[in-house]
Amino acid sequence: MQGAWQPWNAWLYETVVASHIAPLYERLADSLDANLELRGRVLDVGCGPGQLAAILARRHPACQLVGADLSETMIRLARRRAADLPNLSFRAAAAEALPFADGEFDLALSVTSIKHWADQERGVREMVRVVRPGGRVFVLELDRELDQAKAEAFVRRWPRVLRLLGPLLASYFRRVVAAQGLDLASLRGLLQAAGLEAVGGAADAEGPIVYAHGRKSA
Repeated sequence: MQGAWQPWNAWLYETVVASHIAPLYERLADSLDANLELRGRVLDVGCGPGQLAAILARRHPACQLVGADLSETMIRLARRRAADLPNLSFRAAAAEALPFADGEFDLALSVTSIKHWADQERGVREMVRVVRPGGRVFVLELDRELDQAKAEAFVRRWPRVLRLLGPLLASYFRRVVAAQGLDLASLRGLLQAAGLEAVGGAADAEGPIVYAHGRKSA
């Protein structure tokens, strides 16, 4: 799905999906902490209802985090979730036209959002623009080359009510949801085309994700 999430999409995600995949966001935060030094000002592009941003804000109270999302409904949910976090704020904005100054952030990240962007190349260029020279960009997405075994292992971590669907749910996740994502080569190519240096990345050994990161030239 591309474009802003409508209220019914956002409500469905928040009430049905978000609670079931909460442990995944903790693992995503672990992945970020393992690959990046979170400090200064951090921008989360396509933050959705703010789950990951809230986790990072609690883990790194010295950081100033900003979440941006195209959906006004998602932003309202995110602000509600982060009401007790003074180091986290949110703005409604498209990834392709971020309302921030050049070099305003030390790090720009995006997690499982880029598949929804109308123009992925432009969105990544915007992320590069708003980080300072020497700053970093990190993008994580579902792996469209996900195999059935890894999909089933992922589904087995979900609550029991969902795990009962077993291989059927895993097949749907792989063929419909993950198929909208990116493979590692494509993701790294986007970052390289945007001019980032030292671009690295990997497919997660356990989860259904790929990620890539790079540094803006000084």
